[in-house]
Amino acid sequence: MPTLVFLHGLLGTKADWQAVIEKLQKNAPHFHCISLDLPWHGEAKSVEVADFAQCSQYLAEQIQIHCQNQPYILIGYSLGGRLALHYALAAQVEKGNLQGVIVEGANLGLSSEIDKKVRWENDAFWAKRFANEPAESVLEDWYQQAVFAHLNSTQRAALIAKRAANCGENTAKMLLITSLAKQMDFRSALASTTMPIYYLVGEKDQKFRQMAAENQLNYTVIPQAGHNAHSENPECFALELKRFAFEIAKLSL
Repeated sequence: MPTLVFLHGLLGTKADWQAVIEKLQKNAPHFHCISLDLPWHGEAKSVEVADFAQCSQYLAEQIQIHCQNQPYILIGYSLGGRLALHYALAAQVEKGNLQGVIVEGANLGLSSEIDKKVRWENDAFWAKRFANEPAESVLEDWYQQAVFAHLNSTQRAALIAKRAANCGENTAKMLLITSLAKQMDFRSALASTTMPIYYLVGEKDQKFRQMAAENQLNYTVIPQAGHNAHSENPECFALELKRFAFEIAKLSL
């Protein structure tokens, strides 16, 4: 079976996928799972990249180390999902035996220059705060954004405590180089690709549910979960992941 390669989101680390991986290995031990730290994060905090292309080159190198020429499926959450889409649909790198992509709560891109300008200003605002203010102060406001509206105060406090150690100038740099304002619009590429691509979204994540529906994505809703569905409902997420992975593996035969 293909190796499952996991990519976390902004502010995260490879440990974010541990609960899902444990559920998968309990119910589907034939899948080998690998979780990678993105540049500027976790054990790769000192890895410097300048754009989407260099992020893809980093991923290609890490995947070659772990998977060599064996088949694999790329799984990404939020920023990790956007990087997975770029890697699969646009990156000029050696992708080896990539068989499919599974994306969770990732934006497909912006088509309007006005929207890109607004997004760049917003990301620059947050980057300045990440680089210059205490982590807890910035994160308190970060998790008040609309996409996290479903969280209660206890859940927000837990996320702030979890993310604070990985929050700072490194976050600012990653946010700017991977700004949605700099990302290509993947919608046309998704409509024409033959690569199997699946989309997962939390039941309470209204923004990305609407985006998935409007773009007629091959998507599945994870119940009792919001934007970070793999963390909020890892058991259901793992079951859907297993189903998608088997479908991709069959398509590759």
